[in-house]
Amino acid sequence: MQPFVEQPQFLLEPKSSLLFENLPVKLECKAIRTRQIFFNCDNKWVPEHEHIKSIETNDKGNVIIITTIQLKSEQIESNTYKCFCQAWSATGGTLKSRTATIELAYLDKIFEWEPLRTDSIINKSAELRCRPPSGNPYPKVTWLKDNQPVEINRNGRFILSNENSLLIAQVKKSDAGNYTCIATNIAGTYSSEPAELIVHDDHGWSEWQAFSECKGIPCSIGRQRRIRTCLNPPTITNKPSCDGDQIQERECSVPCENDFSTDVDFSEWSSWSNCIGIPCRIGKQQRIRTCLKQSLCHDEQIQEQDCLVPCLNKNLSSTTSIETSLNGIYSNWTNWSACRTSDCTSIRTRKCLEEPCLDYLIESRSCQEDLCSSTNNTQVSTSALNVIIYSSTCFGALMFLLLSILFVIIYCRHRQRITRKKVRSTCIPSKTTCSSCRIEKNEYPFYYSIQQDTTSTRSCTSHNNSISLTNSDLGIEKEKLHFLNESSLKLLNQNHLNTIYEKILQSLPENIDLRYFTVSILNNTGCYLEIPHTGVSLTIPEDAVLLDQDHLIYLALLTIKNHMPILNNKQTRLSPVILIGPSNITLVKPAVLSFQHSAILESSWKLNLMFTDDIIHWKSILTYGQENISTPVYLQFNNQQQAFVLFETMGAYTLIGESIINNHASKYLQMACFYNQSTLRIRFFDKTLDAFERCLNEELKMKNFLCDQPKDFILYDYQDHICINVDLELSTISRLNVGYKEIPLISFWTNYINQSCFIFIIPNLQIDNDDRINNFLDQFAIHIDVYQPTILENALHTRLIINTHQLQHNSGWNTISLRHRQSSKSSEKMSRLPKIIRQKLCEILDPPTSLGNDWRMFASNLLGITYLQYFATKTSPTEHLLTLWDARQESLVNMINVLNQIGRSDAACIIITHMNIKH
Repeated sequence: MQPFVEQPQFLLEPKSSLLFENLPVKLECKAIRTRQIFFNCDNKWVPEHEHIKSIETNDKGNVIIITTIQLKSEQIESNTYKCFCQAWSATGGTLKSRTATIELAYLDKIFEWEPLRTDSIINKSAELRCRPPSGNPYPKVTWLKDNQPVEINRNGRFILSNENSLLIAQVKKSDAGNYTCIATNIAGTYSSEPAELIVHDDHGWSEWQAFSECKGIPCSIGRQRRIRTCLNPPTITNKPSCDGDQIQERECSVPCENDFSTDVDFSEWSSWSNCIGIPCRIGKQQRIRTCLKQSLCHDEQIQEQDCLVPCLNKNLSSTTSIETSLNGIYSNWTNWSACRTSDCTSIRTRKCLEEPCLDYLIESRSCQEDLCSSTNNTQVSTSALNVIIYSSTCFGALMFLLLSILFVIIYCRHRQRITRKKVRSTCIPSKTTCSSCRIEKNEYPFYYSIQQDTTSTRSCTSHNNSISLTNSDLGIEKEKLHFLNESSLKLLNQNHLNTIYEKILQSLPENIDLRYFTVSILNNTGCYLEIPHTGVSLTIPEDAVLLDQDHLIYLALLTIKNHMPILNNKQTRLSPVILIGPSNITLVKPAVLSFQHSAILESSWKLNLMFTDDIIHWKSILTYGQENISTPVYLQFNNQQQAFVLFETMGAYTLIGESIINNHASKYLQMACFYNQSTLRIRFFDKTLDAFERCLNEELKMKNFLCDQPKDFILYDYQDHICINVDLELSTISRLNVGYKEIPLISFWTNYINQSCFIFIIPNLQIDNDDRINNFLDQFAIHIDVYQPTILENALHTRLIINTHQLQHNSGWNTISLRHRQSSKSSEKMSRLPKIIRQKLCEILDPPTSLGNDWRMFASNLLGITYLQYFATKTSPTEHLLTLWDARQESLVNMINVLNQIGRSDAACIIITHMNIKH
């Protein structure tokens, strides 16, 4: 029989602590059922004479052994000095306590970055930077203004950034003064030198002065400049305290030197001649002067300048430069455009000034350049073409009318049969009718789906007609609702979520199109939503909501004009209007909304992010490039026409743009062509997936066939018309004009163009040869030109080969593969970093470093972020950067490379270890 061994039991174990200067640290151990206790520090047993021992007796009569040691700073030989105690019982039992770490507390006197004198302007933001001295523990930072504490409030005007800088939003005159940064820990307190904040009134700039004399080499291109003065008081650096440039330069023509005698001179300039050119367009006018000594005159005697040609009215004067004929009155032809490499032709145009205009409004010819064929363009007889056009047009119109009447009769009879077969009425999820809907939850919880109404016969035949399938056209049937978030659901939650889903449908704005609507389960694990084929997605991080159970969150596109912000003629919408809800969900961490936009960012844009929480009162919450610490959201663009918004408030968001004054912005449009029964329908829309998806759904619903994939067209904000010309190819050298249209820029710029289509009737030509007739009806070629007259070099030319037999059997272009190809990137959702890995990266990258290779450099090098103040106001900037990285679907390998480049291999190793474990 083995002897009984009694084990000691600790009642008190040593605790980790900080040691400061000559103040000793006491470590104490208490244990029962023990005979003695000894300390071991830095792997050495502490001598017995340094132990202070005592004995106590508790209420139960147990003897308590107490052993204490004291440590001083001179005994600490390393930064990680560790101690533990060990107890022995009378019967030989032994027990080791936990290990306590003793660290030296200190605080350096020198600040890593002291605040500097700073200029600011009223209502702008200001930043006073401060990095405290190194210390253990890390010092706490406070601020003084004129020796009085600054009240820092995250929701107020004074905010303490993650790096302890003082951020001031909407500076006031009273904010001027001396600011001091205070660093404090148990080792002491140190103050920075006071830094003065100087506040200026925002008087802005004066008017520009006249341009200076053109300087440079005579008879060549030189430069001249003009300046303006900042009316604000001078700054401490003697630099203007106004935003923008103080000096502007431009090219100019340097006059030639006149080395001849001063008596050589010219007569006075004559008056400017009449403006010559196309009516209502920019033309040219001249003036002349006479050399008094012609043999010695070398300067110019003729000057030319741009002018506006007067518009013509019905009372045309006999002196106006026009072309008249029996077929109408026309303006002069424009100059031939540059040679287009796509078909080796150039074009010229003219306008119809008075009906009837039966001749060409556009002509083309073969280019006589080396790269193009020298074959002369054979002109088709004007009178013969007119007869062909009008006879075929009248015949086509008559056939179209007869077919339309026949279609309406067949449709009505078919509709009556369907109505008689219906057993129950359709449940429509609108605000007025959905309250009476009864869903049979016992059979299938979560059973809802969206059925498309195929009975609509509306068509967009003018600028004012549009197609929109809304929730008034939809029925809610019992089909299983698909959630993008594949969370496991408890049966008890299903009825609860069904009820929430019904409330969501009732709360949606009227006439919302439920094809562009998605819903998902939201809890503390976060979620990801995506509206298919639209490029719109929402990423919500973990722990972004304080919810005890599963809730529903939805993402929808608003397509009705009444739901969108009201724009002036200079503004244009550059993105879809996106609604996120319900409004009663509160986010405690920013989520990321991703969508596509059509702006060409290199052009001169003023971009505003608009927001509303009631679909009525829209307001601008961010002007891109003018953010400050009070801006509630963060907006970023990438190189793939995508935008990302970090936000915390549910509501509707959209991106609005307008040209900067005296500059011209540009945006991407797309043109798609549809064909059915001799009718060519041309649609224009923003180059975004959602706009293409809406256009495609509208046309396919009317059984029109997509002829080819969409073509890109760049639209410039010039006061100009957009011209559309359609030609039917008769042979390789001749064409028949099908139609020509001029559309005001405002129709394109204000997004009304998304709801418009332009219809051209393809004539049914009669050709002598029977084989050629059959071939022509089965397959023919169409040439489409889209251009702005002032920038013909950016014209869009498309040649479509339409095979009517193939369209009818294959339903047109392969829209399935086209949708998949355009939205393939958005559909590939990368896996998130595990929560533990994200936490470790935050612990490493959030604290500021002396080299600056912390979260700031990580944000700049990985995500290209230049405006950092939004993240600096957050508790953990790295966490929100990782959320944005996740929404952008970036590569882990790229993150590892960036971390290594900025010298943070410690953070890179964490990700590499995770990847190795995963594989």
